[in-house]
Amino acid sequence: MTSRDDAVERAERFHEEYDHDIDAGATLAEIVISLGDYLARIVGREDADAAMAEIARRLHQAAYDQITLDDTDKSDWRDTLQSHVAHCFSYWPMGARLHDLAAYAYYGITLHGGTDPAELARHIEELVKEATDFLAATPVEQWGIDREQRSQLSRLILLARNRWALDNGQSVEPAALADFGGVSEGRIRNLMSDPKSALPSQGGRVPAQQALTWLAGRKEFRTSLWREQHLPQYSTPHRPPLQQAVFLPVARDDRPFHPGLRRGAGYTIGAKGSETQIAEFDVALAELQRMPAPFWRRPNKEGNWGIVKGVRWVRVDAADLAVLEANPGHTIPRDEIA
Repeated sequence: MTSRDDAVERAERFHEEYDHDIDAGATLAEIVISLGDYLARIVGREDADAAMAEIARRLHQAAYDQITLDDTDKSDWRDTLQSHVAHCFSYWPMGARLHDLAAYAYYGITLHGGTDPAELARHIEELVKEATDFLAATPVEQWGIDREQRSQLSRLILLARNRWALDNGQSVEPAALADFGGVSEGRIRNLMSDPKSALPSQGGRVPAQQALTWLAGRKEFRTSLWREQHLPQYSTPHRPPLQQAVFLPVARDDRPFHPGLRRGAGYTIGAKGSETQIAEFDVALAELQRMPAPFWRRPNKEGNWGIVKGVRWVRVDAADLAVLEANPGHTIPRDEIA
């Protein structure tokens, strides 16, 4: 497999697998809630609730653009924000940048869409610096942000910063090297303390060359591909729509888009950052058929609604839509493609 193909594969997997385990954008809701409480100490609870309710309303409408919140009780904004943490990455600008940074930190690719290595390097460096500065300026401990939530943000920045160091021949921190390699930080420090170890200590860090040599033997680590990547799904020309209304997009796990995925005001379709809700299934399907690459939201096994990408199309009889709706876990094997 070429590096180009590997980068495409990683981009697809990143879009499909992006969830709360690596979604540092979910931390933003907790930060905004704490910010609202802090603001109330300055301007008073009534004015702070009014301002925060507007922020929550806009996030809610981004998730369900045909549903409006009841304005009678503005103090409910905290519950609204907490119920929409899965949308922070796609609606709030900082969430979108943390999402893109995660593609780099965890998968070694960039979603920038360009092909010039110098331009991609500047983009990555800006993302790393912005996230690092943001965390440094946010009093997460003073505000009592949930430890698990703030650790997601800290972990993302730690890995992004140290991947950037590796990509530029600089030494890395033991904690990041352990995470990249899927071992404990204690194990890395033990190796560093051994005079005969392949991981020497250089001012408490591991030199890039030795770190990369060690990581080459770790299946958990994804090498950086952003310099030579080419991800055609970000620049594919607009395709004409398919004409058959029963051509369904199918995700990597062989589960298709179907009528049972209606939620709230309708079906949520579109790539991250450009999602929309459509009330009618036929209309939503037609829009998916027009997209260069179809994306839609569906629940995972935990019930969280994440975005998946269609990787192929399948033709089914219209009568089969009712069967798919009644059996949302139904899969369509590849040998059933028309």
